[in-house]
Amino acid sequence: LMKKIKLLLQQYILTLLTLVLILCLTFYKPTGLVRTDTIIGVDKLVHFVMYFTLCAVFWYESFKVTITPKKFHMAVFAVILPIIFSGVMEYLQYLLTSYRTGDFDDFVFNTTGVLAAMAFSLFVARPYMLARRKK
Repeated sequence: LMKKIKLLLQQYILTLLTLVLILCLTFYKPTGLVRTDTIIGVDKLVHFVMYFTLCAVFWYESFKVTITPKKFHMAVFAVILPIIFSGVMEYLQYLLTSYRTGDFDDFVFNTTGVLAAMAFSLFVARPYMLARRKK
């Protein structure tokens, strides 16, 4: 069991680091030096990019293990769990912090990032990786 856990940690290290970064950013208390309200929509763009990156990295690491990962595995770990995770993070911001709010619009942009990463991974990254393996 420990060997399997160690192998998974090695195979998905970038995904885990991205997840830790998202956790830190989710509960980061902004200072006066960081302002996200100066450009309209930048907050939503950040949410989209965070979850797009998380899922694209997971897809990439999965394709490195096998170019044809199991559909159920990918549906759960690359789509359903990240969407649930983002909803939980928004709710925890609402419950646990006075300096952050749980925002449904943020959840929508998180989800959009997850779905965009899925589309990018299936229709761009996977074909590219398949072509490179054939060379």
